Amino acid sequence: MTLPNFLVIGAGRSGTTSLHHYLGQHPQVFLPRAKAPSHFYCLEPRPPIDDPLLRAQTRDFVADPAAYEHLFDDVRGETAIGEVSPVYLATRAAAPRISARLPGVKLIAVLRHPVDRAWARYVGRVRDGLERRIDFREVVRDETRAALPRDDAFGTYLASGFLHHFLTSYFERFPRERIRVHLFEDLERDPAALVADLFRFLGVDAAFRPDLAGRHNRSGGFIRHPVLRALWTRSARLRITLRPYLPESLRRAVFSTMTGDLVATSLDPALRRELVELFRDDTERLQELIGRDLSPWLSASG
Repeated sequence: MTLPNFLVIGAGRSGTTSLHHYLGQHPQVFLPRAKAPSHFYCLEPRPPIDDPLLRAQTRDFVADPAAYEHLFDDVRGETAIGEVSPVYLATRAAAPRISARLPGVKLIAVLRHPVDRAWARYVGRVRDGLERRIDFREVVRDETRAALPRDDAFGTYLASGFLHHFLTSYFERFPRERIRVHLFEDLERDPAALVADLFRFLGVDAAFRPDLAGRHNRSGGFIRHPVLRALWTRSARLRITLRPYLPESLRRAVFSTMTGDLVATSLDPALRRELVELFRDDTERLQELIGRDLSPWLSASG
């Protein structure tokens, strides 16, 4: 039986899809074809999910331990064996489960400004027909009605941005030298350097140069053409249903065609200032935990 010796634990909307493509090109790295099996999130029954589209997205989660093991049946001597599941950094339940099953695993996290990440997730979900609320202030109002942070933030915009709250659950259980933390800014500024660092961390040939030309699963904005926009947003349920039966190359081609021309959109500055303050305490704690200067995250201007 082969199980992972590394996990990319998140965060969502922080470049994990790109990282999955970059790492997976290395001949000494094995990743399952499908991203986000989310096994260590869904080992136990979860509370009911009210949103039918969000609930449908969990169909790809791999809860059964035997099915999870089968994801790694095609390993053929690769040194680094892993998977990428961003939901692992949106819950405090995953860390103890991972520690119990994979005590020697290495962990990789890419962290993004929590306000930028929340806005990117919102824009991407509206664009894709997965979010019906057309005013982000409504999203903020809905999420802040309950106490923040919370221990299970799957499917949220704001609650999943309390990165210190979630990351500490890993630092409490794993030695620091087995946790590699980068910022989204690192990936944007110099993806080659970041990927080379991760190759060294995973113990594979760091001289290998993957194709870094593409960025994957970017939010960008809303589809400009009204007909294409309507077709894409209204087909969300159908796309989710067909996803397991369509090859990834076809899904990527269709996505690229439909989202090739986007209208950029930006977050209201006043709301941004409000949200920066919401995350301030967690961000200050996070920069101490990871030893990185996060002062730009604490600025209302970003």
